[in-house]
Amino acid sequence: MSSSNPPIVIKILQETGEISDEVDYALMNYLIKKRGTGYTACQPQLVELESSKQAIKMNIDHTFIDKDNKLMGLGIVGTLFVDVESPELDIIYCSSSEELNKNILKLKNAGIQPQTRPKGKY
Repeated sequence: MSSSNPPIVIKILQETGEISDEVDYALMNYLIKKRGTGYTACQPQLVELESSKQAIKMNIDHTFIDKDNKLMGLGIVGTLFVDVESPELDIIYCSSSEELNKNILKLKNAGIQPQTRPKGKY
């Protein structure tokens, strides 16, 4: 169950890493169902939270396919935390739709241009 406030990270245990294809697919489905299309979970980090719980922190990129069929990303617009100790894929926190939309507008208003993203996980 996702809470309304992001958890407090007290330590980064692993700066970069990879998630399995199964977790990547589950997160993609979660974002589509809960926040709509146009979001990609990326840049996983293993972190320790204030509650002493370990979690995977992932950034949320605003993504789309351009007219040339290239995957494009505007930039990081939110975060997602996954409980690594749960047997199921438990989402501890995910940025709200309102926050994601607000951050997309901030990037666009700042003149940020979309950039090509790699295919697959990143």
